[in-house]
Amino acid sequence: MIKHYLAVSALLLAPLSVHATAWTLSSTTPPSGIASIKAYATAQTTSTSGGALFQSATLQSYPGLGVTASNDLSNGSTGSPDHAIDNDGGRNTTTDNPIDGAVDALLFQFNASTSLSSLSVNWVNGDADLSVLAYTGSLNSGALPTNADVSGESFANLLSRGWRFIGNYNMAVNTPKTINTDNIYSSYWLVSAYTGAAGSGKGDAAGVLDFGNDYFKLSSISGAACNGSTTGGVCGNSGGGGGVGSVPEPTSLLLLASGILGWRVNRKNHALAA
Repeated sequence: MIKHYLAVSALLLAPLSVHATAWTLSSTTPPSGIASIKAYATAQTTSTSGGALFQSATLQSYPGLGVTASNDLSNGSTGSPDHAIDNDGGRNTTTDNPIDGAVDALLFQFNASTSLSSLSVNWVNGDADLSVLAYTGSLNSGALPTNADVSGESFANLLSRGWRFIGNYNMAVNTPKTINTDNIYSSYWLVSAYTGAAGSGKGDAAGVLDFGNDYFKLSSISGAACNGSTTGGVCGNSGGGGGVGSVPEPTSLLLLASGILGWRVNRKNHALAA
């Protein structure tokens, strides 16, 4: 019988599976669990000393999501490859200059605070490097504050107003890419073509990231929602809330397992003494 309880203890201490939701991005209509998807692009004509400002753009689906913007017209076309999420926008240089901008982006609003764990692309022309930010500041009745909303702001402004750099990543076609190793939770996520203006030092090494030659369509994202409240990107509350698929602390499991085993051994010893 003791062997049985040892087996139970081992099961309690074994890692518990984490269940994430995968969202296929096959339409401009958001799938269940995502409240909205908006397209933006930085523009050379609306630059400040802090960087180019985001303007509304047009969300496209092929399937896989892309972006067309007024920037693309300087190339004379919004067709392939400018119909994708890209960072050229008709630029004459591939230098990563935040002030010049010309970076396409998608803003995802989730129904619940979510920790994104992977991204996939299903179409690439040239290269597919991307940048990811998450909003971890305070919300106004579930909405972004005016000064933290993407439209009319630069990367520098966003990063100083509650947005957090998650990482830069080099993508491969139809190969899910793990992101967000810090396990940040947010209702608002910004996925853009790669730019150093978004941040550095997280995700893939700088040596595999290039600016100005990235064209890709985002085909799916995966993540887990928070069961409790979220503060500063961290899921949980005093009532023990946690993320979907979150695992109990190993110490708690060890105490539970030890208690079961100790109780059983104590009962057996009393029986033998009798």
